Amino acid sequence: AMNISVVSGSPDARTADLLVYPAFALPDAADGAAKEKAGKRTTSTKASKKAKKAGKPAQEEQGFGAHLVDVDDALDGLLAKTAKDEGFTGPAGQSFLLHTHGRIASRRVALVGVGDPAKLNVDGVRKLAAAATKLGDKVKAKRVVLVLPEMGELRADTLVETAAEGALLAAYRFSKYLTKDKEKSASTVQDLEIAAALRTRIAAAAIDRARAIADGVCLARDLVNEPAGTLTPVELARRAVAAGKEHGFDVEVLDEKDIARERMGMVLAVAQAASPYRPPRVVKLSYRGAKKAKKRVTLVGKGLTFDSGGLDIKPADGMLDMKVDMSGAAAVLGAFVALARLKPRVTLTGYLGCVENGIGGNAYHPGDVLTSRKGLTVEVNNTDAEGRLVLADCIDLAITESKPDLLIDLATLTGACMVALGPTTAGVFTDDDE
Repeated sequence: AMNISVVSGSPDARTADLLVYPAFALPDAADGAAKEKAGKRTTSTKASKKAKKAGKPAQEEQGFGAHLVDVDDALDGLLAKTAKDEGFTGPAGQSFLLHTHGRIASRRVALVGVGDPAKLNVDGVRKLAAAATKLGDKVKAKRVVLVLPEMGELRADTLVETAAEGALLAAYRFSKYLTKDKEKSASTVQDLEIAAALRTRIAAAAIDRARAIADGVCLARDLVNEPAGTLTPVELARRAVAAGKEHGFDVEVLDEKDIARERMGMVLAVAQAASPYRPPRVVKLSYRGAKKAKKRVTLVGKGLTFDSGGLDIKPADGMLDMKVDMSGAAAVLGAFVALARLKPRVTLTGYLGCVENGIGGNAYHPGDVLTSRKGLTVEVNNTDAEGRLVLADCIDLAITESKPDLLIDLATLTGACMVALGPTTAGVFTDDDE
């Protein structure tokens, strides 16, 4: 696991394999307002005077602030000059790497672009830390020092938490089934030092929050990455029970007999082709904060551990990644792992509809009429529209049992959403504008 700490003092005096600085995008020379705004965001008044006093054209052309002027001076101006020669201008995602050849304590220095200073937000800081971790892996660095951008409107502990989260997520690997390259695949970064003026206790709390969130995300990633032959509905339920025991929330599992008693006819219909080899499970998660909760929140996750499409079978290419059709349930379970450690003042319940949509002699048919838990009849026009059937029964159970103030369901519905919004943007549907 990566060790993360907050350090003070001059970053270029730290002994490390890699020292990473953020760099704002260079403003258009014709846009005086943007240039002035960038100057305010990248340097303090004292730093601006220092940069001006330095009077090095390359530093000024690169928009170097106080920290970068310091390290560039220690490198005899090599950083600014080489960055300019290599065309580094600081847009988000661009990076530049320089070997220091013993001029400073760190072996290498990197600049990572964070884009327009007016648009930089916490996600930009998260991506900065992720880029630092990936650059560390690229040069096989064990110790990385990261300098955070100056963002006056955000507290230092928020920046540290966000950076730690980004680094931990970037270090994630799913190497469980690798043989030859298992060790090679792991992140090389063992220590990340974040340069920030923050008291030790506050810094430790910020890093703990980041770890709680990252652990929840990484659990969800592990579940999504598991092959469907391993992560059956029964196994997904078992993993939920194990997570509850480890992190301190209650888990109850409904088997197929319990599901039948709850009159969840649509869940049973979807599951019947894969049963008895892949019997369904509905998992109920419960968390109560130590203090009196202001709101009851319920999360419902789609847990199709594999979706063949049923009798309306998917084409081969469309079926290849259908082990990921349980990622809604994985996200709900990951959220419980994080929240049980963050301990918010909320009563939280979760429901995972764990089913496999298979093909077999007992499969439900196009044209079948099913009866939902709510008592409504539903005609099936396509057996590949199974997610809404499972979710409808689980949502009805959630509403009648938990009586939430707020219910959120998470699913992989539908392919049409990805056609509309692309592969990296989630669609959100709600009747509540706020």
